[in-house]
Amino acid sequence: MSVLILHHQILKMISMNKLIPILLLAFISQICYAAGAPDNSNSGVDDKDNHPHKAPQKASAPFISYNQGVLSISTHNTLYNAEIIIRDINGNIIYDVVDTISNGYVILLPSHVSSQIHSVELIHSYSHYTISVDESFNLG
Repeated sequence: MSVLILHHQILKMISMNKLIPILLLAFISQICYAAGAPDNSNSGVDDKDNHPHKAPQKASAPFISYNQGVLSISTHNTLYNAEIIIRDINGNIIYDVVDTISNGYVILLPSHVSSQIHSVELIHSYSHYTISVDESFNLG
């Protein structure tokens, strides 16, 4: 009978020894979950009620301007392998370049391109922007 009681106590201790690591692991995981961002930033919280956005914000379209032979492109994101195509009034390509574009990108256009510029196309990733030049040569 004493062997049976001893066996029962040993089983009880073993099950208790398994329970302690499980509880310890649960406690540690709760501490880690509640800690938040490691740098204490609120990078995922963007609105006035401190609710995180469910999806990333959509990138805004680049702003393109032209003034006296200078083509400027402003963008919030770096555009890798972006193609800039300039066409004349007949739709012929008079200038074509592929480059990495970041904020403050500027091209000084040759005079033969500046005199015939009618539209500018900006192609990158899956986006394609076509902008026609109006009488005052402002793109927008």
